Amino acid sequence: MAGFSSMGEFKQALTRDYNRINSSIFASGVVTLKIDVLDDRISMLAVHKRQPALQTLSRENAHIADLADLYLIKAFKKEMKQVLVEEYGLDVVAIFKDYDATAQLSSTMVLLQKGV
Repeated sequence: MAGFSSMGEFKQALTRDYNRINSSIFASGVVTLKIDVLDDRISMLAVHKRQPALQTLSRENAHIADLADLYLIKAFKKEMKQVLVEEYGLDVVAIFKDYDATAQLSSTMVLLQKGV
């Protein structure tokens, strides 16, 4: 947690970066974001507002919408990992992310080499 005076400050910075990355990919931030840090794990649970184009795609062809979600998630994970490594100095082992379009919820789990 180098460079942060408290866990709250660390979580606020993560929230800003999560929203910035989300906005760069989806042109909007999240509705709500809950971040929990426990040892070598960072958990992020977000409520999203589904983009109208993706909602339409889901109705017209769910398989293509799922594929689009997969690649958007991959782009998010790549950018998030870069930020965590370069700006936070964290040693990221893996980032897992899933999105439920019906509930408009996403869950992101970051596994670190060592605790924060």
